[in-house]
Amino acid sequence: MLRSLDNRLTPAIFRPMTEAEKANMLKSIDAWKRAGPELEKQRRADIRASDTVSAIQSMTLLFRDAVKHSPARLTSGLVEQQRWFMKLRAV
Repeated sequence: MLRSLDNRLTPAIFRPMTEAEKANMLKSIDAWKRAGPELEKQRRADIRASDTVSAIQSMTLLFRDAVKHSPARLTSGLVEQQRWFMKLRAV
């Protein structure tokens, strides 16, 4: 971490990249460009080979079990989320 002009710690994401970091980022980008098409081929093959009916039946059993063993929620969590957003806005 670096210190900013007002002496606060500055997260690494806000400082300029070093040459080594740039080179590493470019290597990573290149690796994903090469891997992307192969990963997509594998994803499509997995989808074609999947047994949708069996998967739906399994998910149905898991869902029923979760509903049976989980207490009902009194709220959706939206109010708590909005409370957090208000706190963040004040920062």
